[in-house]
Amino acid sequence: MPKVKRINREKILEGALSIIQTKGISGLNARSLACELNCSTQPIYSEYKSMDDLKEELKKEAEIIYKRCVNYYLNETSYASYLAVGLGFIKFAKEHKGLFQYLYMQPQENKGNLFEDVNEKEIQTILVENYKLSINDAKNYHTEMSIYTYGLACALNVNHIQISEEEIVEHLTTQFKALMLIYRNEEEKK
Repeated sequence: MPKVKRINREKILEGALSIIQTKGISGLNARSLACELNCSTQPIYSEYKSMDDLKEELKKEAEIIYKRCVNYYLNETSYASYLAVGLGFIKFAKEHKGLFQYLYMQPQENKGNLFEDVNEKEIQTILVENYKLSINDAKNYHTEMSIYTYGLACALNVNHIQISEEEIVEHLTTQFKALMLIYRNEEEKK
């Protein structure tokens, strides 16, 4: 009978996520992961060719966790859908500090748009359908709103500010309305 693996791909991924949450991405290496899993590095390298391969899978897992935060606000609250997406992003920043830093606070050399988001297509659809923006205006609007939301999320992530969800909603709503006035005025001028 073949020996059952004690350390499988799922356990390695869980251990790596735990390290990123507590020590950040810089704390993740084969030795620290082996220590977290109470094993040698051999099971890690038998499942992953390299730590870079593991980090790619971690990125996908972190994006899934981020989507769950957004889906919570989209499906479990009565907030408008665009606000719900922003609140989900901020929830991810507050509750999954290390994962947020891994996805959104690392240098993005040659990665294109700084604000690449796994929810980008859904966000553009919301802006086009619900707020009657053109696809180009929706992209530009979301980039500008993302800069504001990103700053707020980062400040909350590193505990630079402490504000309630109600205050976050007020700040995002004010920024949303201000930008919408600008974009609607521009649309009327065309």
